[in-house]
Amino acid sequence: MTLFGDLGCPGVDVDEWRKQNRVPLFPGKVNRWVLVRTTRDNPTPDDLKNTLAAVFAKWFEGTVLDPALTFKGTTRSATADLIKLERVSKERLSLDNPARRREDLPGLGPTVAPGEVVWLEVTFAYRGQQTDMPWPVRTGAAMQLTSSAQCPVGADWMLDAAQTPTVDAPPEQTPGEKAGEAVNTAADAVAGGLFNLLWLPLTALGAVALLVWQARRGS
Repeated sequence: MTLFGDLGCPGVDVDEWRKQNRVPLFPGKVNRWVLVRTTRDNPTPDDLKNTLAAVFAKWFEGTVLDPALTFKGTTRSATADLIKLERVSKERLSLDNPARRREDLPGLGPTVAPGEVVWLEVTFAYRGQQTDMPWPVRTGAAMQLTSSAQCPVGADWMLDAAQTPTVDAPPEQTPGEKAGEAVNTAADAVAGGLFNLLWLPLTALGAVALLVWQARRGS
């Protein structure tokens, strides 16, 4: 680290910090992370999912535009596949058998901006070959330097801990398989809606028939 640091991150040499502080990645496994996120933007549940997809796109330098996966409640960014928000808590979440926690980092420990936060447990299938990456942090702003976006001090997002995985990632689907699954899911939803539309009137007719039968027995 330098004395004055980068322009967008005073006191911290961001490139050097990213080299020293790493999170392990596990190719071909379901990786599980606990993230910390500020709530100064008052996020809704949908906001949490959407911004999670967006921050993974920054960390894994990919895109999140894979509509076929939205039917599963997941998304994808480059080598991070089937990204899924498992749970959210206002209390700190813990992982069994952690591979690394932020307290274990050799350099300056990352921090989030002051204010209220939430913890998010996230899983994703890692399709790449790297065995580690810079410890994930991110600060959001409309206009910012790369050094401020990646600054580990006062971040909006921060990795808290990563688990040593035990579950293999499911086989990767081809684009055709994903498209077919999306179509089938959509068709099931439509069929389910039609079933409800048909079932409710039949139920009402059955109730009327029962009342008529009971009235006749009473007479």
